Amino acid sequence: MKRIKTAKQLTFTYFSIVAFAIIAFHFSMFQSVIENVEMIYAENRMLKDKNTAVERLQGTNLTHLSIPPFSEAYVGQESLPLGVVLDPNMTDDLPYELDEASDTNLEVFSMRSQVIINGEQKTLYIIHYDEIYEISEAQMFQTQSTQLMLSLLLLVVSLWVVMRISMRLTKPLSQLSQFLTSRRPGDLSPIALPEGAATREVHLLVACFNDYQQQIQGLIERERAFNRYASHELRTPLMVMKGAVTLLGKTDSPEFIQRQQVRMRQACQEMEDYILTLLSLTREEDLSSIPKRLVTMTELESIKQAHMMYLVDDQVSVHIQMQNGLETKMSEPIFHILIGNLLKNAMASTEKGRIDIHVVGNHIDVIDTGCGLSGKPGGESYGLGLMIVRDICVKYACEFSLQDNAKKGCIASVTFP
Repeated sequence: MKRIKTAKQLTFTYFSIVAFAIIAFHFSMFQSVIENVEMIYAENRMLKDKNTAVERLQGTNLTHLSIPPFSEAYVGQESLPLGVVLDPNMTDDLPYELDEASDTNLEVFSMRSQVIINGEQKTLYIIHYDEIYEISEAQMFQTQSTQLMLSLLLLVVSLWVVMRISMRLTKPLSQLSQFLTSRRPGDLSPIALPEGAATREVHLLVACFNDYQQQIQGLIERERAFNRYASHELRTPLMVMKGAVTLLGKTDSPEFIQRQQVRMRQACQEMEDYILTLLSLTREEDLSSIPKRLVTMTELESIKQAHMMYLVDDQVSVHIQMQNGLETKMSEPIFHILIGNLLKNAMASTEKGRIDIHVVGNHIDVIDTGCGLSGKPGGESYGLGLMIVRDICVKYACEFSLQDNAKKGCIASVTFP
């Protein structure tokens, strides 16, 4: 498996590559400039010495002429001294270094020109060697070496600064990775900011981690709630079905059998509604794509009739007042569970009196005349039923409130978006 480098190792590697590239580019540019300057100087010098040689050779039969301080002029190739080998690709009036076969280790330049001497066209060769320039070139390279040492020192200092910056930037990430590695698998507590986390990216990373953990925590809580709700809320319809089955085996009366069948159908429907509702609470849904539907008086009456069995005696009455149709994105089973739990809680806390279901605008109020929030309800569903109601309201962006009635009992209100 390929070893993954740390941020400091990558910083050092990339910085070294860039530093080497800068030094190499600097020296190649310096060498190129020195050679170009030398070539331009030699060309201008030999062109000037060519004109001087032509003037001085007029009216003479000389084939060699010294042009102080650094040039020699030769008429015809046969007059060149031994050991001078010209570049075979020479072009007139351009400077060339002597061929490597020449008997010299110095940088000697040559130029070939066609000139008129004593009325005749002759080939003139200028041989140029500037000792002063060679010394100056060596001094420039020496100066450049000093600059190289200063540049290397500056690069070392820059590397130290970059490494310090890199350590400061990567230290919070290193601490964060170590912290996450040492955490227990089930630990979903918020992650604290690492020491020295001064950059916006680290803050954003930690915030995203915490948001992600909250989402996981929410999924786990919904799963636990599903198990808790299912084990409790499905118990009642199962007991109804079990009791109905037991009673069916004790009588042959058609009317009694029909009543037990109705109870079983209602219990089965309630179980189905609970299962659909609880499964809906545990999964993510795009509510924006769900169309709204209209809640009618008939639907509220069916919810009322399905829960009349929870009344202990006839001293409690249930009334529905609906001023307008209510629109909601909840499906019928989920809406039935929502209102049914509010109705069951009202029935469980009311021993005598009435329960009113009011639909006004986008509000539904369930008002009872029972013991109120300070009293003790007579049914166990009071706590878990309201938890289901709250979870449904959170998912469908509804507002839920439960408060004491000014007269007696309490008011459970749901406001739909």
